[in-house]
Amino acid sequence: MSTYVRTDWVARNEYTTPIKEVPIYRNSGIIKAVTKENEKIQVGRITYEEFENEEFQYIISPFWPIIDTLSTRVFQGIPGIDMDLRLDHYYRVNYVPVFITERTPGSSREDLWELLDSVGLDYYDRLEWLIRTDLRAAIDNLIVERAREEAVSKKVENARDLKACIESGQYGDEIIIENISSLGTDSRSCVKMLNRLMHYGIRLKSKQEKINLNVEDYKSWMPVLEGMFQMDEQLRKRQQKKGIALAKEKGKYKGRKRKEIDDKFLEKIISRFQKKEIPLEEALLATGLSKSTFYRRIKENQ
Repeated sequence: MSTYVRTDWVARNEYTTPIKEVPIYRNSGIIKAVTKENEKIQVGRITYEEFENEEFQYIISPFWPIIDTLSTRVFQGIPGIDMDLRLDHYYRVNYVPVFITERTPGSSREDLWELLDSVGLDYYDRLEWLIRTDLRAAIDNLIVERAREEAVSKKVENARDLKACIESGQYGDEIIIENISSLGTDSRSCVKMLNRLMHYGIRLKSKQEKINLNVEDYKSWMPVLEGMFQMDEQLRKRQQKKGIALAKEKGKYKGRKRKEIDDKFLEKIISRFQKKEIPLEEALLATGLSKSTFYRRIKENQ
């Protein structure tokens, strides 16, 4: 099922009518919604263009296939544009859109050049400043990171390379794997990996199974894999229950042992996670803890 995008909308004034000339300067960033787990979900692209006659325009292009999968808890829209219109591109011609004015310094600020210098800029480009700065707007969970102009296609051999490709990936990229087992060792890890690919807008090709998935295809695959995961979980729990019952009969069951981990190391990882220096996945990998156990240890350390 294709994503609905409106094609019959007509610009109503000079501020929303796109400039068709070739720009003399162009800059682009990817708008990302940052979750509590520090996952950066790509929700759109913002482009700034300047022209020889000193006119300029901003173009905001929502990634609708990704946006349509998100809850309002994660994404509440891009400020300053009417998301209900569902346009491919929103143009703001010769004026700065709300999304930029809300999170970048205006030209009249007394400390403007100090702010520009703080990110290594010697010219005034509000989008470039937003891309370079570490400062975050308190009004929402949106950030902007630098965009590549062209999509890339990469072949990966293992799970580690796959994760690295996803982290550096961009909407429209393509990852090629030899077979579906590269996604994970079980249905749960496969669901998790497909979910990340979907949130990054990365297409997936599996050579052995002849699978070719774009962002919209993930929507139909996820329920199937989640169903498989539930079946795996139910089977695992039944086997675990039988094992516990048998151990109790033999008087050998003592309950699950608390996983031992160095307290100072754990405190360091928790601190880095809370400061958003590392994502949840990296924290779990470093500690060897499950998500629920990791959050329980955070509460214990408070």
